[in-house]
Amino acid sequence: MVLCYNKGCGKEFDLQESTDDECVYHCGAPVFHDAYKSWSCCEKKTTDFTEFLNIKGCCKGKHNNIKPEEPAKTDKEATPAPETVKPPERMERPPVDEPMVPLPSTISASLRKLLNNLAVSDKSEETVTKSAICQRKGCGKAKVDVADEDDTCEHHPGSPIFHEGMKYWSCCNKKTTDFNDFLKQKGCTNGTHLWGDPSLKKEVQCRYDWHQTGESVNFTVYAKKVKPALCTVTCNAVKLQLEIHFGDDQVFTFDKVLAGIVKPENSKVTYSATKVEVSMKKAEFIAWPSTFVL
Repeated sequence: MVLCYNKGCGKEFDLQESTDDECVYHCGAPVFHDAYKSWSCCEKKTTDFTEFLNIKGCCKGKHNNIKPEEPAKTDKEATPAPETVKPPERMERPPVDEPMVPLPSTISASLRKLLNNLAVSDKSEETVTKSAICQRKGCGKAKVDVADEDDTCEHHPGSPIFHEGMKYWSCCNKKTTDFNDFLKQKGCTNGTHLWGDPSLKKEVQCRYDWHQTGESVNFTVYAKKVKPALCTVTCNAVKLQLEIHFGDDQVFTFDKVLAGIVKPENSKVTYSATKVEVSMKKAEFIAWPSTFVL
């Protein structure tokens, strides 16, 4: 006696005595759809699996003693090993003595309103010493070198902009690719000098903190009544320098080497009523250490 392998039969039979129409089986394939179980060769459906197995065959034929071939097993050794993803190579760290680039700046509406209400005016001649230096961008004249009291101050009232390799001031259209030529650009606006004596600065410490995202590092200094016209924020790829003027001749300075590498041309500074925010674009998509600076 041998076993019949036709679907839905499973009976044992004698090869010598078996007839051509002795086997009752399903000639179709099992179908499972929307919780129903059936055979493609007949219309009987059920939701119970045991009842499905007991559905009587709808076709007649000869018993089959040939066991169906089992699906070939996947050879584990033939499966290609997953590719090893190598971490991106780290950039070579630029030298710390590269030229410092002034960052383009914006002034928030809250600070503009505060400055207008304070009606901050230029220092009077009575308080100006011979060691005073004009604080306006692009001027930088020393008081000792100016003989005429009505000397004109040629300066840039705008902000420096670095975009697609070009360097220029937002207040004029003179563009250059050379950093030294940019620094030598003559001011586009005439006015009076804004004298400031470095010896009269009251250097103080301000609270500051930082946080990072995948693409940028953000450094925040908390100071009230900031004077953007007197402030300077510069950086190169690995160094950040700030001189923040605020309050009553108070100055906060910051000069540190960064723990990572940034893109000065894609960085910026924002002045607001209670803080100064420096946003620096990372040159590498990696996390910086918690120390932020070296």
